[in-house]
Amino acid sequence: LEGQAAQVDVIIIGGGPTGLGAAYRQIPDFYCWCFMVVDTNHAVVIIISNYLLYISYIYSYYGYKTLSSHYEYFDKMIDAFYCPDNGRVMETRKRNNFVYIRGKLVKYPVQSNLGGLPVSEKQACVMDLVKAKLEAKEADKDKKHANLDEFLVSEWGETLCNLFFRPYIFKSWAYPTGKLRSDWVQIKIPPADLSEDLKRVMNDEQEDPGWGTEAETMYPSKGGLVGVWRSISKSLPKSNVRFKNEISELDIEEKKIVTKGGLEIKYKQLISTMPLTSLLELSGRSDLAENMVSSSLFVVCLGVRGATNHTDVSGCIYYPESDTIFHRACVFSNYDPDSLPPPDTKLHTIRLAKSASNEENTEEKAGPYWSLMLEVSGGPLKTIQEATVVDDVIRDACSVGLLRDDDEIVSIHLTEMTHGYPLPTIGGYERVDEALRWLKAKDIWSRGRFGAFKYEAGDLDHCLIQGVEAVDNMLKGIPERCIREP
Repeated sequence: LEGQAAQVDVIIIGGGPTGLGAAYRQIPDFYCWCFMVVDTNHAVVIIISNYLLYISYIYSYYGYKTLSSHYEYFDKMIDAFYCPDNGRVMETRKRNNFVYIRGKLVKYPVQSNLGGLPVSEKQACVMDLVKAKLEAKEADKDKKHANLDEFLVSEWGETLCNLFFRPYIFKSWAYPTGKLRSDWVQIKIPPADLSEDLKRVMNDEQEDPGWGTEAETMYPSKGGLVGVWRSISKSLPKSNVRFKNEISELDIEEKKIVTKGGLEIKYKQLISTMPLTSLLELSGRSDLAENMVSSSLFVVCLGVRGATNHTDVSGCIYYPESDTIFHRACVFSNYDPDSLPPPDTKLHTIRLAKSASNEENTEEKAGPYWSLMLEVSGGPLKTIQEATVVDDVIRDACSVGLLRDDDEIVSIHLTEMTHGYPLPTIGGYERVDEALRWLKAKDIWSRGRFGAFKYEAGDLDHCLIQGVEAVDNMLKGIPERCIREP
C-alpha cells in the first residue's frame, strides 16, 4: 500500500523486455518472492492530433524496431503467445531496407551494393575495396584496431567511409567513429565479401545478401510489437505489479527503495533495468559513470491522408547526408498496414506538408491513410532544437521526396527519449564492467539495453534474455552469457 513499507525477496525495476523476461521466468513463484515496479520511462511524448491516437494511428513510438531471435527460450515464448488458436500469428519478413545517397535509393547494405552508387563513387569504392582486401592479406591477423574509424577504413577504404559510414554513424549516434570501439562490429555490420560484391557490380545488380539475424525478422499479424510485451505483462500476477511508480530513493546498504508515491519496499536482491548511469547516481557512485555516453532520440510519427508513392519500401531508409535532419525513416504503414485507421475514418487536416498553418482545411474527411516514422538523434556533440524538430523533419522529408508539398498531415506524434543508444566509446566499456561488478556485489543485477549499457546486447531478444539469465544466475548460480557473448 502507498505510504507503507513492504518486504520482498526480489524487486524488478522496469516493465520493458528485460523486466518482463525476468518476471515471466519466475511466474510460479511470483506471488511469494517477487515485486515488480514499473518505473516511468525516460521519454517525453507530445501528441498533436484531432483524434485519439490509439484509435487512429498505431506506431512503435520508440523508433523503427525489428524482432529477431537468437534464443530457443525466446522462440518458445513467442510460440506460446502467437498461434492460430489465439487468433494471431507471428509473420516472418525479409529485410527490405535502402540507403538514400546522392539523390537515389541504393539497396541496403550499401557496402554490398556498390553498383547502385553514381559512377565516380562506384569506381572509387571498388578500387578501395580491392586495395583493402589485398592489404588485409599482408596484415597481422591478430592486430586490434585502435577505434571504429580505423576498422572501417581497413575494410572498405576512405571513399565509402566518407560517403556513408562516417556521416551516418555521426548522424545516428551523435558521436564520431574515431572515438568509438570496434570490437562489436562483427555481429552488427555486414562484412565485405569481395567476390560477391564485385559480381553484383559487374552485373549491375543490387541485392541484400541476407547477412545477420535481422535479415529475416518477425512481426505480429495484429497489434504491432507492443502487443508482444502486453501479452507477457498480462500473464503476470497483477497484485505484485505497480505501474507508473518513479524511484526517488535507493539505499543499497539498507536494501530499500522508495517511490515518489511513498511506497517503501525492502528487498534481498534487485534486478534493475533503469539506465546504468541513473542507477549509479541513485547509489551514490556517479564516479563509475564517467565516460559512459549515450545519444538521445527524437521520433516523429506522421499520419497522412491519401495514397503513398513509396510502395516498394517495406523496411527503413537510411539517410547519411547532411541535407536531412533525420538519419532514418520508415514508411510505417507499409511495414504494418494494420496500424492504420479504417479508410472511412474522418479526420481533419492539421497542416499541409509545405505549410504549418491550415486555415482552409478544417473539415473532417475520410482516407485512405498512410504513415511515416522518422528518427533524429542528439547528444553532447550534436544539439537538436526541440521546438522546431517537427517542422524541420517535415521540411526535409519534402526535400527528399518522402512527402509531397500538398500532402495532408492528419496526425503528428513526437517522442523525445533522453536515452537513445548506449555508445561503445573508447574507455567507456571498461567502466561499465567495473560498475556492473560493483553493483552485483551489492546484490543488484543491472540489465537491459541501458541497464547493462552494451549496444551489442541491446536487441529486443537480447534484452528479454538478459532478464531471464539474471533470474537464473540469482537463484541457481547459472552463469550469464548474453551480456558477455550476445
